[in-house]
Amino acid sequence: MTALDNNILVRYLTQDDDEQFQKVLQMLNRKRTVFFVWDLVLVETDWILRSLYDWNHDEVVEAFARLTSIHNLAFENEARLRSSLKALREGADLADELILRACRDHGAKTFATFDKGIIRRHKPFAASP
Repeated sequence: MTALDNNILVRYLTQDDDEQFQKVLQMLNRKRTVFFVWDLVLVETDWILRSLYDWNHDEVVEAFARLTSIHNLAFENEARLRSSLKALREGADLADELILRACRDHGAKTFATFDKGIIRRHKPFAASP
C-alpha cells in the first residue's frame, strides 16, 4: 500500500499541472495497488482547495464524493468520511465532522466546544463547557 499526500489529491482534482496530473493518473491506474488516504490529508486537501484554489463549498463536496468512487483508494475510515460528506452537503465543515466522528469512534461520551454550529448539529454529544 502507498499512502498519498494532499498534493497528489490536489493534482488529481484540479488538473492544474498536466504533467503531474498524468503521473497521478498513471499511478492510480496501477493494477492490484491500494492507496491509503489519511483523514488529516483530506482536511489539508479541503483547506487547499478552498483557500488556494478558491473552490466553493459545493465544488469541494463534489470533489470528495469523486474521491470516494475511486476503487483503489483506502480511506482511514470510509464510513466516517461518508457520514462527514453527508454533513458537508448540509453546510458543515469537513475538519469538524471528521474530528467529531473520530472522537465518537474512540469512545468519547461528549465533546466540549464553543462552536455553536457544532453544538446545533451534534446535540447532545456536543455542548459548551
